Amino acid sequence: MQITKLKIFGFKSFAQRTEVNFPTKGLTAVVGPNGCGKSNITDAIRWVLGEQKAAALRMGKMQDVIFSGTEERAAMSLAEVSIVIDNSDGTLNSEYSEVIVTRRVHRDGTGEYLINNQECRLRDVHALLFDSGLGSSTYSQMNADMIKAVLSDKADDRRVLFEEAAGVSKYKQQRKETRRQLERVQMDMDRVEDNLRSVRRSVRQYETQAEKVNEYKRLSKRLRELDLSVSIDKFEDMKEGLGTLETTTKRMNHEVETAKTNATVLQTKIDEKKLLISEDETAYRDLERAVQTATIELNDLDNRIMRIRDVISTLENANDKAQDEINQNQTKIQDLTDEQGRLEEENRVLSSDSDMDEMNALLERERETLQVMRDKLDDLRQQSRELSNERLQATQKANALKSRFERMDAESSILQGNLEKWNGELATLNGQKSEANEKLQDIQRQVDEANQDVERLNEQKSTREERLDSERADLAEAQKKLQDLTNEKTRLQSRIDVLQSVANEGTDASRWLVENKAELIGGLLSERIEAAAEYASYVEAALGDLMDAVIVANDSAVIDIVNSMKGYNVGQALLALVGDSAPAYNGSVDGAGVVGCLNKFVTADAEIASWLSGILSRYFVVENLDVAISLAKSMRDQDLCFVCPDAIVRTSGLVSSGAATSGALSRKNEIADANALLENVLADIETQNEEIARIQDLVDEDVQMLDSLVDEIREKTDVVRGSSAQVSIQNNVIAGCDRRIGQLESEIRNAQAKIQEAADSKNSDVELNEANAAVERVEVDYARVNDELTEQDTIFREKEEDVRELERAAQDKNAKLTQNSSRLSNIHDQIEFLENSNRTRMGEIQTNSESIEKNRVDEQELAGQQQSKDSALRELENQRDLAREKYELVSGDLDDWQKEVNRLRDDMIEKMHELNDVDRRQQALQANLDRLVERITNEYTFDLSNPPDEFERVEYSQPEADREIRELRGRIKDLGPINVNVMEDYEDEKKRLEEVEKQFDDLDRARASLDRTITKLDDIARQRYLDTFNRIQKNFQFVFSKLFLNGETKMSLVEKVDEMGKPMDILDADIEINVRPTGKKMRGIKALSGGEHALTATALLFAIYMEKPSPYCVLDEVDGPLDDANVGRFMALLREFSKQTLFIVVTHNKRTMAEADMLYGVTQEIKGISRIASVQLADATKFAM
Repeated sequence: MQITKLKIFGFKSFAQRTEVNFPTKGLTAVVGPNGCGKSNITDAIRWVLGEQKAAALRMGKMQDVIFSGTEERAAMSLAEVSIVIDNSDGTLNSEYSEVIVTRRVHRDGTGEYLINNQECRLRDVHALLFDSGLGSSTYSQMNADMIKAVLSDKADDRRVLFEEAAGVSKYKQQRKETRRQLERVQMDMDRVEDNLRSVRRSVRQYETQAEKVNEYKRLSKRLRELDLSVSIDKFEDMKEGLGTLETTTKRMNHEVETAKTNATVLQTKIDEKKLLISEDETAYRDLERAVQTATIELNDLDNRIMRIRDVISTLENANDKAQDEINQNQTKIQDLTDEQGRLEEENRVLSSDSDMDEMNALLERERETLQVMRDKLDDLRQQSRELSNERLQATQKANALKSRFERMDAESSILQGNLEKWNGELATLNGQKSEANEKLQDIQRQVDEANQDVERLNEQKSTREERLDSERADLAEAQKKLQDLTNEKTRLQSRIDVLQSVANEGTDASRWLVENKAELIGGLLSERIEAAAEYASYVEAALGDLMDAVIVANDSAVIDIVNSMKGYNVGQALLALVGDSAPAYNGSVDGAGVVGCLNKFVTADAEIASWLSGILSRYFVVENLDVAISLAKSMRDQDLCFVCPDAIVRTSGLVSSGAATSGALSRKNEIADANALLENVLADIETQNEEIARIQDLVDEDVQMLDSLVDEIREKTDVVRGSSAQVSIQNNVIAGCDRRIGQLESEIRNAQAKIQEAADSKNSDVELNEANAAVERVEVDYARVNDELTEQDTIFREKEEDVRELERAAQDKNAKLTQNSSRLSNIHDQIEFLENSNRTRMGEIQTNSESIEKNRVDEQELAGQQQSKDSALRELENQRDLAREKYELVSGDLDDWQKEVNRLRDDMIEKMHELNDVDRRQQALQANLDRLVERITNEYTFDLSNPPDEFERVEYSQPEADREIRELRGRIKDLGPINVNVMEDYEDEKKRLEEVEKQFDDLDRARASLDRTITKLDDIARQRYLDTFNRIQKNFQFVFSKLFLNGETKMSLVEKVDEMGKPMDILDADIEINVRPTGKKMRGIKALSGGEHALTATALLFAIYMEKPSPYCVLDEVDGPLDDANVGRFMALLREFSKQTLFIVVTHNKRTMAEADMLYGVTQEIKGISRIASVQLADATKFAM
């Protein structure tokens, strides 16, 4: 197995389709300058073999491996790398002697893997390359980072290499998958265990419910007897209470009516008397109103006088406050006047100083001198700025001319070399464009054919889907019909079970005899006779309790049965002694409406036929009750019975009326009919199941055909998509060729124009000489102006400081004068404000005094009115009192009469309240009675107003009965819901429990098997790992001694412990390495120099490599840290291993290049686009530089 070829297209810097051919053995060196894309070749190998970490490819995300474009070439939409492997020896698990593994990625993040141009999954690639040494994470690819990692503090990196060499990875993978299976099995076990607990709990609940059913029946029976007995007594007591309350209501209604009549009569007398005294009452009421009016007016005068007095007091207080404020203001005015005089004197002294005028004059002269100096300084500065700009422009112009001439020379040299290269590339691009057009036509033809196939297959798929929908509808209809039949079967089975259970009940005594004395009896009568369905109810009505009779053959059996039942409390049994039969009635009954003798419609076996005939021969079936009554009257001299649908009429005059309930014979017939229907339903179910199976077969067939069509459509679609990708690729190639051709033609024209321009410019340098002379002239002027500017600036600064000193002295005096003047103005304003305030307050005092005098006059006037009003009020009160005495004397009898009316009305109201209370009690009692009747009817279907004669009341005491009823209801309630079909459900749950227990046992066995598998895999992996470790240790010593003469190595496994202090698996142990280079002591790898570290790591990698050789090995700048001597030993080691392995070495080292069997040079003639060429050693040296 060997790598023979690598194909790259659109991967990183390889924008063009590139092929790298490898020899089967030996050394192949890849050389080139830094940044040209050498390592992209090793990244391409790693990527195509399945690398999933973008960081390992030096990228942020996987789409970044696609060529991202340059200034001259657009970005591509996909990257594709293929590696060709010679599998002639059959190492890979493939039938092909040549295997091509391809990987693509698109801009949208989607990607594909192909093996021999067949799309596959990543895991298929891993499976193909598994344990072959070609994986993306094996030691077949070594770089500087790997050299550092293999001897770093991260023991995991070393352990991965050892595991790969030992082949432990596949066992770990198998163990990982087995553990996943174990986890799934454990999850299933947990789920089944939960289900198992649930089913077991359900079974226990059903067992409990079966016991609860019996307890429920016993408690319900006792509750019914006791509750009905108590309720009947309550019903009768309530009825009696309602009668008493009704009598009371009638009596009280009579009393209310009597009181109402007496009150009406007395109220009439009161109204007549009131008409006679109405004038006296009117006079009294008028005087009372006049007194009230006078009182109100007098109170109003009092209030007005009080308000005036409050106003006078308020105004006097305001005058006092205003006078106080005037006194305070006068004091403030005096203080401010004194301060004003002092400040005016101080200002007069300051203004009369003779030095002030002299100081101001000197300051003005100095300011004028300073301004002249400032103007001169500004002129010098402006001259300096202008000369500086002129100097800068002259210098820039000279430099620009010099740079332009130099650049033109360099560009002409470069462009001259590029013209030949671009012309050659034009020819190549035209050839590639023609080839791409031919491929595009072939691919388009394939796409058209595939699209036609997809259209045809889609039509077949639509037809098949329509047929499948129809079949599924038929299947759903058939399943619904089957469900209906199943429900009908369940209903019939349930009905048969109910009828059978009722048929098996019988009386307690009959069941006891059948179970314990079967040898003495001949079974039950109901079991030994049959009747036509339409006459079964007649026979049951005629026989009555005889239907439950026990057949007895002779007298001795009767005696034994009677004696044996004495010791058992099983009730009474009806025995039919068939050996002694009554004589049959031999007469006949004819006439309209007579159907015939009932005996004709009954079939019985020979043993009881004669006895039964003696009974039923006297029963005749007639059409209706009128016929039965007529015949009974006409045949009273004979003991006969006439049976009709609603009654049995006897000639003795007795009539049994009402429809009989379904009896044993009817149930037997109903069971037979139900069994017949059940057989038909079962047959229909079997037929329906066959129909469902037939339709399901059609559905499965169509689903399979649809899946096949979908797969075929997918294959064709994949062909279209793959071809479309190829079309896109070829279009991109053509477009790229067109763009590149246009660029090249434009570049050639531009280059020729630039070369001509440079040649023309080189013929004259007059402009450059003039620019240099201008620079020198401006420099002289600029230096002169700057010197003069510096001198004048110093003089100006000194004069400016003198002016500032004079200004500060003048400012101090002026500031004091200004401060005093401001204070004087403020004082003047304050004095004026205080004087105005005093004038205002004096005006307010005058106004308030006038208002006080006016209010005093109003107060005296109102006091006179108050005295007059008070006298008038006393006169009105005297007149009112006389009128009231006269009115009260006349109306004295009216009060007595009114009190009597009020008493009668109070009695009437009290009686009505009592009547309402009785009515409420009557309604409440009636409501309780209705609720009692409703409850008993709903619970027991029992009529309290007419209890049946067969109901026997039980003895009870009221408090104990109520307590027992509550307890019985509570115990029944505590039982919870009762399932009458509990036994059937119980059996179903038991079967389900058995199935779940079987599932759990199967899963438990599977778990144990997986545990054994994991243990076995661990044992194999450990043994292989230890054996491989020992062999690698020997190989390490061998290789290390070749690189370091007489050097020694020591490797050991250091077991780790977990958090609990227990030893961990040996497969997770750290690998500790110690080495002794030539002439040094044994020490750890951290103490090694850079070159020793690189050679030691290389020795370890080759030691691992010796254990499991790989068909190829990529060494990416591994020789970088080595000096010439170490490179020699390193290449000798490579040469020894290259006899059986292909080594691809990315290098800058000349000695490494010299040892190579084949050299590939990587360069970027177009910036950002890598190209590969086979080179000679001399050229390779240039490339590497």
